[in-house]
Amino acid sequence: MENQDKKRLLIIDAALKRFAHYGLAKTTMTEIAKDISFSKALLYYYFPDKLSLYVSVIENMMHTLSRDLIKSVDKTSTATEGILILLQKRQAFIQKYYKLIEYTQTIGPELPEALYEKFTRARAFELKIITELLSKGNQSGELSVEDIPFTTEIFVEAVSGIHFNILKRAKHLFPGKEEFKLIFLKEKRFAEIFLAGLKPVNKS
Repeated sequence: MENQDKKRLLIIDAALKRFAHYGLAKTTMTEIAKDISFSKALLYYYFPDKLSLYVSVIENMMHTLSRDLIKSVDKTSTATEGILILLQKRQAFIQKYYKLIEYTQTIGPELPEALYEKFTRARAFELKIITELLSKGNQSGELSVEDIPFTTEIFVEAVSGIHFNILKRAKHLFPGKEEFKLIFLKEKRFAEIFLAGLKPVNKS
């Protein structure tokens, strides 16, 4: 890896730790530079502003999650197991990096184009994994799904609804362990009910 790439990754890693702990608004470029003993000028050479650094952090974080999800899902033997593992990993990830991700809820009605593109790709990746798992379930006889892409969209939108509805009811700024526990329990139960409804009907 070239020296410039190493420096860029060092900056992204330091920013991720700061953003995840303090949130974007309470983190300064000066603090990030100080954490890795870089000058502010060097920081701005790689990233012209905090938003561009944030976008790169989000991208790097999503790549890490994607690799982890693929590795974990590949180890599962059924579609149901794969989807439940995906939900578990997804929830743990959101809980760990909530202060980083929640910034997108405070920007306003429209995300900056660069951020919108990253989150669009992340959603497409999630849809792809679930589509592949449902296809796997069809092929093994575990499931019987007629329109897999449409069924995948329904599932993902319903799970997202559970997450955001619970967070909206939280009375404090950041959800605590109990809210995150409730989110996962409801998502898991919904997935179990949803997938049970996709099992082949025994006509005998």
